[in-house]
Amino acid sequence: MAKDYLNVIERALMMGVSDSVNKLTESGEDIYVHGEFPETEEIKFPTVVVQHVASGFEEQLFGQKATFGASGTAGTGEIYGSSFSLHLIVDKETNIQVVSGASSAGDVNYKQRRLLNWMMLNIANAVADIDWSAYNEEELEILERHLTSWRNVGFIQELQWWGATADFSLLFKNFRT
Repeated sequence: MAKDYLNVIERALMMGVSDSVNKLTESGEDIYVHGEFPETEEIKFPTVVVQHVASGFEEQLFGQKATFGASGTAGTGEIYGSSFSLHLIVDKETNIQVVSGASSAGDVNYKQRRLLNWMMLNIANAVADIDWSAYNEEELEILERHLTSWRNVGFIQELQWWGATADFSLLFKNFRT
């Protein structure tokens, strides 16, 4: 039976984004990351939703023989792909103090569209820089990862929410035995 790679990847993606972005905020706990859309009455802002949207075989290996990682363990497997959508939602009232990297500048207050722009850039950086080994519960070999451009960047007047969505895909070795 295959290991639980999809759940390992989803948790690592959520924790990696949360850890990376929250360490840039004054309190270290300002941005909420979820694995599914929270109930409307329970949502806290700003929020990031990591939605698993697709997965499946990307490439069969010749004879399905795979060598896994540095251990050189051989067995059956293939290259498997998984896709996620990352949704960012910011409301009108939220203010986040972002720790400035410059020693002469104080912390910077971000809100509304400016906060959304800051989150888009820093979440893209977080996804690109995730150290998968820090979050592995099982041996996992990531071969490729791609974050597409942000889309659906906009504002919902009725709710006073700003939002954006990007797709993230990765390929990994699905090692079965």
